[in-house]
Amino acid sequence: MDDLDTLLERHVHPNRLPDTNWLDRFLARSDRPGEPILLGLGEVWGRTPQVLVDGLRDVPDAAHGYQLSMYGLPRLRSVLRQYIRDTHRLSRYEGDFEVAVSWTGTRSAMRDYAELLLAAHPRGTPVAAAVAPSWDYAGVLEPLGFRMAYLATADSGHWEPRPDTVAAFASTLTERLDLVILNVQHNPTGLSWTVDAVRALLHMAAEHQAAILIDDAYYGFADPEGEPASAVRELLGHQGARHLPWLAVRSLGKQFNCNGWSLGALTGPPALLDRLVNDYRARHSFNTGGLLQNAMARWLESRSAVEDYLRVERRLYRRRRETVTECLIRAGVPGDDIICGSSGPYLLMPVPGHAGGSSRADYLEQCAVRAGVLMSDAWPADRVLDTRGRHGRHVRMFLGREPEVLTEACERLQSAGLLSNGVRHE
Repeated sequence: MDDLDTLLERHVHPNRLPDTNWLDRFLARSDRPGEPILLGLGEVWGRTPQVLVDGLRDVPDAAHGYQLSMYGLPRLRSVLRQYIRDTHRLSRYEGDFEVAVSWTGTRSAMRDYAELLLAAHPRGTPVAAAVAPSWDYAGVLEPLGFRMAYLATADSGHWEPRPDTVAAFASTLTERLDLVILNVQHNPTGLSWTVDAVRALLHMAAEHQAAILIDDAYYGFADPEGEPASAVRELLGHQGARHLPWLAVRSLGKQFNCNGWSLGALTGPPALLDRLVNDYRARHSFNTGGLLQNAMARWLESRSAVEDYLRVERRLYRRRRETVTECLIRAGVPGDDIICGSSGPYLLMPVPGHAGGSSRADYLEQCAVRAGVLMSDAWPADRVLDTRGRHGRHVRMFLGREPEVLTEACERLQSAGLLSNGVRHE
């Protein structure tokens, strides 16, 4: 409760998420089964590398003020560029990309990129394509005037795009695509798409002469039994796509358990990145957070420590996936309906005995109020989305907690009749 006491505000309406209301209702129960278990947002309180935290104690004076470069603190930008180049293996494309620091999170960078694209767009409604289910790209793009087109994967039973499903989707389009989104280490399924699927999506973008957005929030997160597909490397090697406008965003907070630092990498063609950071980003934000950027630079400079840390994190997540999957199957949840790839920190579980958007919301509310287990929609968003199809009956569980906490969450859900026994309405 100590963490919640520092985060919950009682004197104003803290946000417009229903989760806050559900949390208040659970906390008000005198017979609640324990403290709430928060498995909704992909947020970890703790486990930030100690070397990274220690880097906040000794920073140059200039780090406390506004920074001069909209590309980020030069020390961080330099080491981050090397990190992106090496982890994506881009040395042969050295002159074809540039890297900047994002110090306001990747969501705002996506919005700035979309505005840059709109400036060159003729009149009409631009169309953006994403793979379903997806992160809340619609929440970024729709307010700017984009319309979303979704390639639904779950209906085919694969939960990830394949060359044939990409071709089938492309054949149904009646309008030109203006933006194609690739989230190869996929949120929410955790599946890492194949190189062939990535190339098929790049080919579709080239056919439409569409801009490309690469969301690499979980690149480097994967349990590396094999090298994960790199959309950036595939794009730079794709003759039809490499000259299109493109931007790749990559989170550092996801990898290093410091989401609140809002640090990430922006990678793109040098000329486009220059316009993005010096024209569009400068409209709403100065470069701030120099002490955080300095600490992150020190951390990334110790490459062997970084890799050791990620190796431990990957091993921990492997155990968490196994723990929750085993618990759910023991409770009677069909194993084939549990989606939990090794390239992300989430698990998708089916809503028992229900389908459709309203039942999903009902189920999440009951899990929160009856069991104190807060999860999220498979389509995390602050509004109702049209999510028809098989993927519409799953919810998302964040796995970034200790295995015993995850086990308790599953046991609470089972005791409340919220797993194999179906949803009980009060």
